[in-house]
Amino acid sequence: MIEMKNLTKTFKDNISVNQLSLVIQPGVVTGFLGPNGAGKSTTMKMILGLMNPSEGSVTIDGQTYKDLKLPISKVGALINGDAVNPKLTAWQHLEIIASASGISKKRIDNMLKEAGLENVKDKPIGTFSLGMKQRLGIATALLGDPETVILDEPFNGLDVDGIHWLRGLAKKLAREGKAVLVSSHLMSEMQMIADRMIILAQGKLIADMTIDELAENSLGSFVKVSCEDNHKLQRLLAAKGAEVKQVKKDELQVYQLGIKQIGLTAKEGQLALYELTKVQPSLEQLFVELTEGKADYVSTDNLMTEGRKT
Repeated sequence: MIEMKNLTKTFKDNISVNQLSLVIQPGVVTGFLGPNGAGKSTTMKMILGLMNPSEGSVTIDGQTYKDLKLPISKVGALINGDAVNPKLTAWQHLEIIASASGISKKRIDNMLKEAGLENVKDKPIGTFSLGMKQRLGIATALLGDPETVILDEPFNGLDVDGIHWLRGLAKKLAREGKAVLVSSHLMSEMQMIADRMIILAQGKLIADMTIDELAENSLGSFVKVSCEDNHKLQRLLAAKGAEVKQVKKDELQVYQLGIKQIGLTAKEGQLALYELTKVQPSLEQLFVELTEGKADYVSTDNLMTEGRKT
């Protein structure tokens, strides 16, 4: 379990992480999201003792990283898959770490097989593709069978098979009771693997909840409704405080009222329902909604527009 209390990191006049208080629970895949410059990488570096907090604290199972007696069995991390000696083979890379930590060679074999690198274990890492390096980085993070796993942008460079493997692996680690923290910009993948989402913007905590909870608090959630008399139902729902939009002749979008209340209202009005469907925004839509106006780096189409003028 990772616990942060008022975690803060300041660089000169810039506050990269601002009074962050969080708990990363075991048995859960937690997505760690935020725009560029939100403070995600700085936070992960402080968790791993690579950077000292300006204020506050971060602990792993009640201890700071530097105080862990056998860190490799407590926390494993993929921060930079390229941070390896390209002249070493995959086997040699893992063997150096295993020897220093008292880990058996059988564990090396198991991790290479788990990562799909068994057939290239004797090839220099410098000949590996980005996806193969990512697989090796994940194998390295899991070598000590850690209780906490931190993966920064683990989907980078993975092919379809690699993505499917990583999805299953993250869920399997959580089922084993491990705390799994995954940072990625691939919203579709995060929506598929994460049980809980943490969203930062400008160093501050914006959200810490499940996707369902995010959707319930979103302005983009609505119920699609169709019945034998949409005009009558629209009046009845509006009387109960719902916001109702007619987007098509035979379809209503209902906000601020749940499926159960809508169904009961239709029953009270003696109206037959043809469709009653909860529509939730995607994680990407929720992310944009929550971080709007809170990103340090925002793209514009000014250059493209100027290019068309010249």
